[in-house]
Amino acid sequence: MSTSIRENAKVSPFFVFFLVHANIVGVGILGFQRTIVTHAGYDAWISVLLAGASIHLIVWMLYSMLNAGSHDLFSLHELCFGKWLGKVMSFVVLIYIWMAAFLILRSYVSIVKQFIFPLMHTWSTTFIILLLILYIITGGFRTVTGVCFFGVVIPAILMLPLFLFPFEYAHPNNLFPLFSHNLPSLLASAKDAVINYMGFELLFFYYPFIKRAAHSQKWAHAGVLFSTFLYVAVAIVTFLMFSHGELDKIIWPTLTMLKIVEIPILQRLEFIVISLWLFVILPNICLNLWGVTRGMKQIFGISQFRALLLLLASLAMGSYLLEGTTPLLMALDYYGKVSLVFIFGYIPLLFLLFLLWGKKRNTGQYQTPGAETEKAR
Repeated sequence: MSTSIRENAKVSPFFVFFLVHANIVGVGILGFQRTIVTHAGYDAWISVLLAGASIHLIVWMLYSMLNAGSHDLFSLHELCFGKWLGKVMSFVVLIYIWMAAFLILRSYVSIVKQFIFPLMHTWSTTFIILLLILYIITGGFRTVTGVCFFGVVIPAILMLPLFLFPFEYAHPNNLFPLFSHNLPSLLASAKDAVINYMGFELLFFYYPFIKRAAHSQKWAHAGVLFSTFLYVAVAIVTFLMFSHGELDKIIWPTLTMLKIVEIPILQRLEFIVISLWLFVILPNICLNLWGVTRGMKQIFGISQFRALLLLLASLAMGSYLLEGTTPLLMALDYYGKVSLVFIFGYIPLLFLLFLLWGKKRNTGQYQTPGAETEKAR
């Protein structure tokens, strides 16, 4: 099922760090603190660490399957389920990936409307972003990778004021007493934190586009580790700033903290951050949609450009139909539950199926050209 991929269309293993991290960190880091404190209070930073550790285990499973010869999700599904059932399973995953892209887009548009342009229509902001997405994805996977690179650099710069300015208003006593919650509470909070790590599973799609792909595993783990560090740091700063009661009333705590930062020539720093955050969510959306277009080409045989036009039209229609903050939060909650099932249910199940009989059925017909050379290196 895999097709030959030109060497000049691939990227170096090092870029997997940026692909993984850029697709994990997005809109979620602006408001995840509000949900994780529900069960574990201000011990929730421990839950973020637990969630990150669990993702490392899933990444290991993912690479164990892909390195064995099934070089993308579609080959893996055909290997474990057969041709037709494999296509059905792949299509279901494509819907899941599309849903992620849609919710990221809709969340960002909601933030722009809430903080910058309260009277602006949803469709106008959506249309501008969709044009950017069209331009980026038509440039190919290497262009998407370049956008992911900037999607890592820009948030690193934008987060600096968050770690420097608000500490004069910090309340260190908020973090004490430490370890005041039991393990079930920490695990329940970790379950809420896991949704913020979604995006690494796109490795299933772009693995064949990595040079010496088997050597990229350490960079994938590094991307997850850096994302975990960033989430923990932002969570701790937030807990120092707000009480539990205040967090319950704030939808986007990270942006609210940025209102504290005062620069003489700039009164509303959050306006700049939200505007530049577009370059953070673009890698999320573009990589997800690129993966869906590649999947539609594999399953239905239609060109990726036509598939992209259909997807952009569906995003525009979905954004128009899903109005208001409450329906959006409900949709995000539903997606979080689906993500848990996919990451901690389906991927381990697929891993077990692969171990049971996938390797026995795995022959050279599923290997992408050059796979043996990669293993030899």
